[in-house]
Amino acid sequence: MGENFQIQLIEKSLKTTTNTYALNRFVKPSQILDLVSQYGTPMYLIDENTLHFKANELLNAYSKYKGPKRIAYSIKANFIPSILRSFMKDGITFDLTSLGELYFLKKCNIESEHIIYTSITEEEEEYVQVLRNGITKVVVSSFNGMTNLVKAAEKTNIKPQTLIRINPEVSVKAEIRASYKNGKFGVPFNGETIDSAFKIVKHIVNNEFLNFDGFHFHLGSQITNFSCYSNTFSKLDAFISKIKKDIPSFTINTIDIGGGTPVFYNQPVPTPKQMAENYITKLNQLADDHGIFELIIESGRFLVAESAILLSRIVNTKEYNGHKIVIVDAGYHVLLDSALMKQEYPQEVIDSNNTTIYRKNSSFSPKNIHVAGRLCDTYDVFPLSEVSNLDHARIGNYISFYNVGAYSVVFNMPFHCQTKPPIVMKTSSGDFKLVRKGTTYEKTSLILPCLCSGTPDARSRPGRRRRREGTVRDRPRGLPGQGGSHD
Repeated sequence: MGENFQIQLIEKSLKTTTNTYALNRFVKPSQILDLVSQYGTPMYLIDENTLHFKANELLNAYSKYKGPKRIAYSIKANFIPSILRSFMKDGITFDLTSLGELYFLKKCNIESEHIIYTSITEEEEEYVQVLRNGITKVVVSSFNGMTNLVKAAEKTNIKPQTLIRINPEVSVKAEIRASYKNGKFGVPFNGETIDSAFKIVKHIVNNEFLNFDGFHFHLGSQITNFSCYSNTFSKLDAFISKIKKDIPSFTINTIDIGGGTPVFYNQPVPTPKQMAENYITKLNQLADDHGIFELIIESGRFLVAESAILLSRIVNTKEYNGHKIVIVDAGYHVLLDSALMKQEYPQEVIDSNNTTIYRKNSSFSPKNIHVAGRLCDTYDVFPLSEVSNLDHARIGNYISFYNVGAYSVVFNMPFHCQTKPPIVMKTSSGDFKLVRKGTTYEKTSLILPCLCSGTPDARSRPGRRRRREGTVRDRPRGLPGQGGSHD
């Protein structure tokens, strides 16, 4: 990966074992100070080399699978165009679930053959736009969704490669479970209603407007117990055997195993290779029993989380009863998972004068140091990771939040009229590039034009209203939001 990709290690002893934690300090403290003087705080920093490294690491973890394989990036995790363009260099496929995401991909000139579309609503008009934009690999999750895709295929005269999202209903031990009985996503293998994989398969195979391609599933996020994958593959094996009794010519071209590869935040996690080794034999057995298929390994969080740092300045502190409250100029409006999921991002203090990262030397117990954001909300408190180091948390110093590349930038919101931070990327060549400007209060106000238009009598001026509404009405039909600038 070259000298620009530098992962330094923090060693931390636990009660039972000693583990080595990797914090991706891809930028020097002196560089951080230069950047914050130029762009201010809070600010996101993204390392392009880390993106490439994680993509290769994930793909190589499945090297023992005997068939073709590829990585699919779930762009809901972070759809900054610079990240998407970086992944294009790795030949990654992109998994998307909305027409808005499709808009971003098209802005990046990503070819449709590198896109998989997995809708949640599965509306007919949505599928029409998907097919007209050249996407032919589509995942359906319901019988109604399948029939809507048929209608769209008939309208567009395009025959999509169709996967079925299954809900294997297996037990999953994870931070977020996506497979459970009566879950939102996918359909069960078998069932009494039309919303079962068995019935949908039969309809697709016998439909002149669709090509059956394979199966897709997603078990959850931050999975560390991999028996759920083995159990899913066993169920899938039995299910395919059942179908072949009814349809002897039945074949599978693709199996998408979704995401779930864990990322380090607080406790040590297995590597992708360790994860794959638990069930690679099962995958190869499926290929032996039912023919070689293309394996798609999907990921959102794992591919981008460790590539990004959030920088925030300490603006106030207070001490009482043996506790220290550290107030920063960020809040959960830029790191929402800290409030929603109590995500324990690793944190370190950076000296604003000596350009160093502080080491432990504090009179305060780590349990008695609390980091709070700038929002007037009780939930605006950042939980601490086991490896967080907040020694020397003084006014004017900076705090680095590590591994914030997933579900951060895309969760930004204007609570308290807060602005969006700038995003700076460290390119593969080692240069720093501004890839998104921070917003101003004036730009934030445009989110609620009716509230910011002036007094109530503004509503009585039809000319002004017509001009504002015209920017929406006159927008050409098709992909939403056209005309914006994001990179």
